[in-house]
Amino acid sequence: MKYVAEMTINHLGMKNILKKMITSAHQAGAEIVKLKLKNVDNYYPDDGKKWNNFEFKEYRNSLELSHNDIFEIDEFCRNLNIPWFCTVHDLDSLDFIKQFNVPYFKIASMDIGERAFCHSVAKVASNKSASMVVSVGGKDLNFSDELIEMLRQYNVPVMLLHTVSIYPTPIGQSNTNRIKVLKERYKSEDWLTVGYSGHEIGYSASINAAVAGAEMIERHFTLSRNWKIHH
Repeated sequence: MKYVAEMTINHLGMKNILKKMITSAHQAGAEIVKLKLKNVDNYYPDDGKKWNNFEFKEYRNSLELSHNDIFEIDEFCRNLNIPWFCTVHDLDSLDFIKQFNVPYFKIASMDIGERAFCHSVAKVASNKSASMVVSVGGKDLNFSDELIEMLRQYNVPVMLLHTVSIYPTPIGQSNTNRIKVLKERYKSEDWLTVGYSGHEIGYSASINAAVAGAEMIERHFTLSRNWKIHH
């Protein structure tokens, strides 16, 4: 089982905080860290949305790492001897991240329905001899069947993550038994493994996921739970 420290945007867009987070995760036993990247201006609609009286896009851009930051974090992780990978939310981010020697390219639940984008990520992963991580929060088994059928053509190892897309997920609603369902359903697919991406309060659901046979567990990581961040 691989333990992933998911940094989300809990670094507040500050690389020095992120470095402290990565160091702490490494010391805590995380085997790999995960970042996320998107072109905020293109990803979100121009609808004038506000958050706490801030323009939402301006606020959300302030939490994003710059490309130069990611170059620096890549070097930092190599010196610390801990690998990293990234959720790519759009083609701009995919095009940037593909220059790095990352073991996985991840597609988030919110983007997994964009089939053209999934094809693009799978093609890059195949060309890079990398694997894919895909979260299927909020999706039914028919969706997963169609997704797996689509990805089969690329001959890329895939880690399928059961996810409950509620932040935070209330106690008792993580549905970790779904991991057993997915493992049984796709047991003939030797290129596909099943894991868990947790958004829960506490640790019990992650422990249950491990017992259910999850081969990757991804948990959100922060230096302080007092930071209030809108994803």
